Amino acid sequence: MSLYKPRGTFARAIFEKVHNDQYLDEYDTRMWYKISTRLPDYFQSKFVFLECPDEITVNWLEKAKMLSANIWIQLWHTVARVFLGFFMTQTDINGFLKRGSMFILSEKQFSNLLQIGGFYPPNFAEYKTVDILDIGAGDGKITIRLANSIANMFNNSSNIRIYATETSWTMRNRLSERQFIVINQIKDVANIPLISCLNVLDRCIDPFKLLKDIYDVLAPNGRVLVALVLPYQHYCEFNTSHMPLQPLLNHWPSKARKLSFETEAILFFETLENFGFKLEAWTKAPYLCEGDLRQSFYWLTDLVAVLSKKIS
Repeated sequence: MSLYKPRGTFARAIFEKVHNDQYLDEYDTRMWYKISTRLPDYFQSKFVFLECPDEITVNWLEKAKMLSANIWIQLWHTVARVFLGFFMTQTDINGFLKRGSMFILSEKQFSNLLQIGGFYPPNFAEYKTVDILDIGAGDGKITIRLANSIANMFNNSSNIRIYATETSWTMRNRLSERQFIVINQIKDVANIPLISCLNVLDRCIDPFKLLKDIYDVLAPNGRVLVALVLPYQHYCEFNTSHMPLQPLLNHWPSKARKLSFETEAILFFETLENFGFKLEAWTKAPYLCEGDLRQSFYWLTDLVAVLSKKIS
C-alpha cells in the first residue's frame, strides 16, 4: 500500500509540518534536563536538576505552536526571508521581522539557579541600583525574564538597570524600544553584579577576549550566567570565514560531534576555571526557538552555568 504524497509545494509543507509537530507532541521533554552519565564529584555536586518543563516553559511552547500554526504569517516570513537574505544577516532579518524569539529558562528557574550559585540580595544591599549586563541580548526577551527573576529575588525593593550589547542593528533597535541601555563595548561599564552571556561564546570572533572583558567588569562578589550549546560548534555570523580567531574548546572542529555532552561540559568548565572563574552551579536545559512553516519550535542542548571570580 503506497503512502500518501501531497502534490504542490504548499501542500507538502503542511504535510511535513503536521508530521514534525506530531513528533514534538510525543517527545519526552524531560530529556532536555537530564545528563546521561555521572561527572566527577566536584562537577556533579554543582549540578542543578530541573527535572521537567515548568508552567512558564509549557506556556511558551504553546504560544510558539499557535504562532507557527498561523499559515499566513509564516508564508510572509518565508518570502521576506528569501528577499532580505540578499543584503541582511539572518539575525538582522529576525530582528526586522520580529520573529525567532528564544527561550532558555523561566523566571523561577533563573532565580533557583542563581541563588544556588550564590547570587544573594543581601550581598548587594548597599546598591541603590542593581545593574545587569546582557552580552549579545538579541531581542531582549530572555533578558526580561532574567531581570524579572532578579526583581523577584529582591522583592522589587531595588531598581534594576539593564545594560546590553548586540551586534545586529535591528536587534539593537528592539533593545532600545525596551528601554535597555545599549552600549558599544563591554568596558563601557564596570563593577557589574550580574553579567549574562547566553550562547554568545560560540558565536563571537574572539571568545577569550570576551571572557577577559567579562572578568574585568564583573563586581568582586558578582556572578556570571553563561550558556553554551553542546555539542560545541563555532560560527561567526559577521565575518566572511565564519571562523573564530581561536576556538573556545580546542577539540573543535576535528572532533566535532564526537564527544559526549558530559565530556564537553568538563572541558568547558576546565577552560573557565583556567581563565580565573569558579563554577558555582550549572544545569542542562533546552535552548528553544520559535518555529516556522516546517515545525512549531526548535531546540538545541544548552549548558547553563553560574560563575564567580576565584579568590586569590
